[in-house]
Amino acid sequence: MAERRVPGLDREQITAAAVELLDEVGLEAISTRRLAAALGVRAPTLYWHVRNKDELLDLVAEAICADAFAIDETAPWREQLTSGLHQFRRLVSSHRDAATLLRRRPPTGPHRLRHIETTMRILSAAGLPESEIGGVTALLAAHVLNSVAEEQPVIGAARAAADSEEWPTLRRVGPAMPRSAEDSFELGIQILLDGIAARLAG
Repeated sequence: MAERRVPGLDREQITAAAVELLDEVGLEAISTRRLAAALGVRAPTLYWHVRNKDELLDLVAEAICADAFAIDETAPWREQLTSGLHQFRRLVSSHRDAATLLRRRPPTGPHRLRHIETTMRILSAAGLPESEIGGVTALLAAHVLNSVAEEQPVIGAARAAADSEEWPTLRRVGPAMPRSAEDSFELGIQILLDGIAARLAG
């Protein structure tokens, strides 16, 4: 017997439940069967609303990025980008495995594309050549996602080894290394923006 559409169940409800499931069990454990159980329906019922798991994950990615950036367009380009990058990081940090999800699924929905449009608009208004805008936009997004996904394993491991005389440079530099993931993120932003400023000046 064919599965019937459940009255009242819609994509918005499914997406909200999927975001909750992501926070609860993580990206690798999400399945349509588990989501259906959370919604109190059978798995085939979901396919009235979403074609497959990839479409479901795209909806989750869109939901995570639903909040638009509040950016003062009259501010200098550097301040606009700094504000946008910090806001993006807060969005991604607010959900379990969100950074991994956004790295895996291509941006096809309006919310994610709006974030890309915002970054490209700022870079274009600053005077960056159009041939470089796409690459720089991707680089800035990657910095945000990597900073959330990795949460300082490299720095933590390096600091743990800093007492060894076998690594003299590491031992010398260790005390000056960033103390938190947020500090590392901010350092990365400033280095990236310095590079953009140098290209604009050149």
